[in-house]
Amino acid sequence: MSLFVNVPYRMVEKNLEKAAGLSIGLEIYLDNHLIEEIDMGHVKEFSKKLRDFKVPCTVHAPFMDLSPGGYDRSIRKITRDKLKKSAEVGNILEARACVCHPGYDKWRFDGNEQLWLDGSIETWTEVLGVADKSLPIIVENIFEETPATLIALLDNFKEKNLWFCFDSGHFNLFSRVSLDDWLVPLKKRIREMHLHDNNGTFDDHLPIGSGSFPFRELKNFLGQIEMKQIIFTVEPHSEATVVDSIKRLKEFLS
Repeated sequence: MSLFVNVPYRMVEKNLEKAAGLSIGLEIYLDNHLIEEIDMGHVKEFSKKLRDFKVPCTVHAPFMDLSPGGYDRSIRKITRDKLKKSAEVGNILEARACVCHPGYDKWRFDGNEQLWLDGSIETWTEVLGVADKSLPIIVENIFEETPATLIALLDNFKEKNLWFCFDSGHFNLFSRVSLDDWLVPLKKRIREMHLHDNNGTFDDHLPIGSGSFPFRELKNFLGQIEMKQIIFTVEPHSEATVVDSIKRLKEFLS
């Protein structure tokens, strides 16, 4: 079991000492523009600093405007290129995972799950081809109302290094089925959880217990599975809530 906190790439170096002091890893967010401009030489130097401070990391790939299963081939190519470069950064940083958004939204795809799935298979096949064997590629739930599309995607990569990240806040906003309906069929594919809260109306990324997500149910589920390989991450959207988010994550998992 590993604990991480999300930090944008540009802010990581000044927070390395804090992360080391808190005994927590960093989920390094690579935004759309940074991934185009990033200096791989700097990434190599940065990787050494992470090792020197003994701070483990994951990377979170860009997602704004991207569509891994999109109909438009040009958009899908741009998406693939950014995701593959994110995996390359993850390789250099010896990241424990590369987290990505799968991009299905029933409104944008007019409910055509197969259209999204066909494009997605092509995209993730290429991304997995770039990632080192030690770098899992992990897709998280965003706008999905049920786990059906993610189950279908992961079923096409049963023997590959593609996994699932359960995001509690996104579930609380968009799911139309129960927590068990998500977690039970995907329990063998869970490698990460993003644990944050909201009140069901906005993606606030509040500390655990500050909203309406059923964390007691989640705790019961976690008590029934092997948690050793799961990465637990908080993604506070305000610097003011970082310490409290980490504190409540540790309390939740204790």
